[in-house]
Amino acid sequence: MSSSRKEPTARVYGEALLAAGAALGFSPPDAAEARAGRVMAGDLMGHEVAEVGTILALLARQPASTLVFREDARVTGFASTLLLKAGAEAALLADRFDGLRPQEAHLCRPDDPVGLYYVWGVAGSTKAATTAIMRFQAALRYETLADLTAYALAVTPAGRRAGLTQLDYRPARGPDDALIVGAPTAQRRAA
Repeated sequence: MSSSRKEPTARVYGEALLAAGAALGFSPPDAAEARAGRVMAGDLMGHEVAEVGTILALLARQPASTLVFREDARVTGFASTLLLKAGAEAALLADRFDGLRPQEAHLCRPDDPVGLYYVWGVAGSTKAATTAIMRFQAALRYETLADLTAYALAVTPAGRRAGLTQLDYRPARGPDDALIVGAPTAQRRAA
């Protein structure tokens, strides 16, 4: 973005995240859905997932931080995206970012400018949910958040492969790194 324009705030990006998610059938969860989505994500990823209290606290701060996809009134997809301050990048690269309990200092408040975004977690238990999640992630990378750097910690081989081959991420610190990063795509698409 040019220095003459004011950078969009977390509120602006959050509203765009909600709209992009809604277009694909996602919306914020209630407490029971957050609990169900957390269990599903943990089971599918085989990895520890943030506590429900953390998920709900982040939803209060960033209303689009966790969105769920439902089929027959059941949560089958879980997509969490955190809007972070610019200083969070150094913490991510130095393994000082706590994905289970994201530090307050790195999280954007509604009126803060956004430095980058972090794919906090995605999981789908059905083909329809997984397809919707991949479409949502592509919408974030190439449209909604295209002017931001994206980070993700790929905790499964399938997630890493999807990030590297379908979403233009690359290993952040070396060829086998689970932390993957995607440069802003807005400039490449405009070129």
